[in-house]
Amino acid sequence: LVLVGVTVLFFLIGAVIVARRVAMIPTIRIVSTKQPPELSIVLGLTWHLFNSHIWSTGQDAVGNIKSELQLLVPGLKIFLDVDDLKDIGSLEEYIQHSQMILFFLSCGYFRSKNCLREIRSSLEQSKPIVLVQEADPAKGGATLQALRDECPENLQPDIFEKGWAHTIYMRIQEFQRVSLKTIVEAVLLCSPNYLNQTSLPLCVPGEPESQPLAFAKDTMLWASPANAGAQLLAEEIATTFAGLTVSTAEAPGPATHMLLYLNEDSFVSDARLAEQVKQARQDRLKIVMAHENDPDLGGCLFSRFFEVTPQELIADGLYKDLARSCFPGRHHPVSLALLAKDLGATPARSGSVASVSRLSASIAERSSRRFLRRRSSATATTAGDGTGGEATASVDSVEPAASAEAAQEHV
Repeated sequence: LVLVGVTVLFFLIGAVIVARRVAMIPTIRIVSTKQPPELSIVLGLTWHLFNSHIWSTGQDAVGNIKSELQLLVPGLKIFLDVDDLKDIGSLEEYIQHSQMILFFLSCGYFRSKNCLREIRSSLEQSKPIVLVQEADPAKGGATLQALRDECPENLQPDIFEKGWAHTIYMRIQEFQRVSLKTIVEAVLLCSPNYLNQTSLPLCVPGEPESQPLAFAKDTMLWASPANAGAQLLAEEIATTFAGLTVSTAEAPGPATHMLLYLNEDSFVSDARLAEQVKQARQDRLKIVMAHENDPDLGGCLFSRFFEVTPQELIADGLYKDLARSCFPGRHHPVSLALLAKDLGATPARSGSVASVSRLSASIAERSSRRFLRRRSSATATTAGDGTGGEATASVDSVEPAASAEAAQEHV
């Protein structure tokens, strides 16, 4: 009897601990009201979201998507085969009883017989769709164009040209939540309570992109002229967060930090950069590294830097410190906020509205930079090959050149 009592006591203690942990997990809120969204579902349907994926390259990711979404939006009903599939012959019925369908785009997805059944059933039933792309090659990912090429041609227009919400699957929490918010917004906009709205900005309490940050101490960031792209990123950070000064002098001078901007041109376009980084490390000048992931801004795999960086710097431990990933689009404000924190920014006491507004405005500025870079590249190509052709943008969306994990696992 005593043993039973002790067992029950431990069970209750464990339940209390789990309940407290769950209570501490922030949930998604609507930006305009700061309140959780009101979930609703069409009469007769069972699930808010159906996860369509191929096991070999999507199972782990969609399992994580389901668990994280249900923490962020309590009450959200999500179909996942390992939890809900009773009969493989009833896939079309499961689609019928779902309000929205998530297509998890990874290598092999469009070659799977059952995935194609789910896709065709979704399209035949005019179900709203949200596209989630695996972009990490190490996880079965690819560019959107490569994934589209795997898709049967007759299905491509309805999947890739209808303007469905699209996001990249991320594994680092701060970036992953941006992707999850994109999914939740799409789910809500096709639910009865929000059908009349075209957008529904969402937030998660404590997320870095929603925090007003500023520099309380004098902070000067050196962007070397030998580091192509560093000045633009440094000025973007300074414009977004108050209190940061940017120096573009030939030498760091009184700078407190050096920005090492890593893209395809780094350590290649100007030999001076390697010597400047070496000297900064000798002088113990704090170096903050930013890894560009936007292909239109020279984004590349992190592995490239082990090929082009002088071995002396690599051996000295340059890449033992974390390089912050710079992603485009909705993920970009997170990149800026994390870089600002690395430079010493702290929560601002006032001016929060202005700070968040500047953070949002940075997306538009970065889009302009992408356009200018594309136009410049197109001009150079046209002049070089004599074809007189025009540059074409990437398919449907800008996507990162490498996963966020590349920046975490490069040591």
